Amino acid sequence: MGKEDWYRKTTWSKSDKEEFFERLKRSRTSFHKAQYLRIQASHLQSVGTIEMANHSLELLDLMFKEFPEKSELSSAFLQKAECLIILGNIQQAIYEMRNTLQSEREFPNVKTYAWLEFGWTTIIYQLSDLYNETLDVLNEFKSDLIFPIDKYRWNAIQAIIENERGNKNAAKNFAFSALEASSLSHSGFRYHPKIGLVKNTKEEIHSKLIELAN
Repeated sequence: MGKEDWYRKTTWSKSDKEEFFERLKRSRTSFHKAQYLRIQASHLQSVGTIEMANHSLELLDLMFKEFPEKSELSSAFLQKAECLIILGNIQQAIYEMRNTLQSEREFPNVKTYAWLEFGWTTIIYQLSDLYNETLDVLNEFKSDLIFPIDKYRWNAIQAIIENERGNKNAAKNFAFSALEASSLSHSGFRYHPKIGLVKNTKEEIHSKLIELAN
């Protein structure tokens, strides 16, 4: 077992749990304890099952309660939101995404993609009462647009919202820009040409963008 495997488990048996907490107890600083809890939670969450999502939430809530390190909060809040989506608790997930965004405002040294995930969630689940807030968030964090996948989602979210509001020309323009971003084969970064490319799309959203762009 590698020296870092103890906090990167994708199983959570009694022995897994005992080993993790025994090693966590020996960690010297609050910062490291928070980091180990969040990373282990992330690995359990990545399994994608309801059971593991619940275990992940337990670790994250322990981090929030015992070791609320500023540098870990925004990522942890977003991970909690993602677990809640797995569990089907969309409204609570939205609440945790708001916590993520607020954490980033207060501690901007750490950035997540919550500002895009918030909007993506609102269009996937057709939360039309949140569309104004979604557009405000997209505008607020627009300076974080870096990679083609960011530009794809940023434009896609607005295309769907504008279409539902009956703004067909605006929807068409945003859809075209989203599809243009999805067709890029180079990130624009000389030494990392493949980073942040659009590799997978949500079929129903992508099909809608094609329809709107034509």
